[in-house]
Amino acid sequence: MAESRMAESRSVTVVARGRSSWAATAAGVWSLAFGAAGGYWAAGGGGFPFGAGDPRAAQVGSLFAAAEPGSTGLAIAALGLLGAAAALVMVRSAGARLPLVLAWAMSVGLVVAVPDVRVIQNFGYLFMGYTGFWDGPLLFMLFCIGGGALWAAAAWRYQGGGTREPVRWGTPVTYAAALLALPYGISRLSWAVGIPLGVQPETISGGNASGGWVVEAVLGGLCVVGAILTLGLVQRWGEVFPRWIPLLRGRRVPIWLAVVPGLCAATMLIQSGSRLFLWWAKGDIVLTADDWGSFGPGLSWLPWGLALAAATYAYYLRRRAE
Repeated sequence: MAESRMAESRSVTVVARGRSSWAATAAGVWSLAFGAAGGYWAAGGGGFPFGAGDPRAAQVGSLFAAAEPGSTGLAIAALGLLGAAAALVMVRSAGARLPLVLAWAMSVGLVVAVPDVRVIQNFGYLFMGYTGFWDGPLLFMLFCIGGGALWAAAAWRYQGGGTREPVRWGTPVTYAAALLALPYGISRLSWAVGIPLGVQPETISGGNASGGWVVEAVLGGLCVVGAILTLGLVQRWGEVFPRWIPLLRGRRVPIWLAVVPGLCAATMLIQSGSRLFLWWAKGDIVLTADDWGSFGPGLSWLPWGLALAAATYAYYLRRRAE
């Protein structure tokens, strides 16, 4: 009996290692590249994406506007080596708590702390075919987001993938996420049609006359479309393709097709929304009776992103339980 239990324990450990090894290996390789970049900047290499190397840092809410290449580069190099060591432990053993904590900390830091408002800004401008705000710091942020995603996958698989039971709060939090998408969308659409909701009339008149209404219409429309797609997380058409979709009608919607875009959107909203809240808390944003529309609707981004992340997770649990 004791021998059979020991054999079962060993088999479970092997399965756990197999499930987490690819993600942990990828996260470890990424960490080595991350650390190498830090070492290069600490040694005086060019292209440092923070501080003086990022002229838009203060404008877009970077948390590293005062970073110096030497000290920050050394910190990045140390984190890279630490991450590689943690990944090695995760590949070779199961159930270690310290590497798991580090993995989640790396994921949150890389996905939320490093990126700033320019990520969601450039995402919106992509729908207008505009890439004038692309720069080196943005590329480094995308690199960090990719690394954060790898660390999240490594941590998730290392701990066994979490619960498999659906949750009861999925429907209300999904409707909350859809509603939270509307304040910003409504304000932008109102500006597009010439209604100065929350701003002075002259604020939008000049921009609309020169074609700025197109920008407002696209940004507002993205929010409305996002609200509709969010409702799909609790609707039948979010699980089975509707009849009006050629070739796919009646087929099951792959779980990843809803989860990946939902988590990406939630991540961008949390990144940007947290910066807006910081500006507001520091007094950099002042809302007045005649000018609350410039930044006020954007304060819904953070709760919107958190609600969307929860709604996407609830959808994942429900579909996986099926």
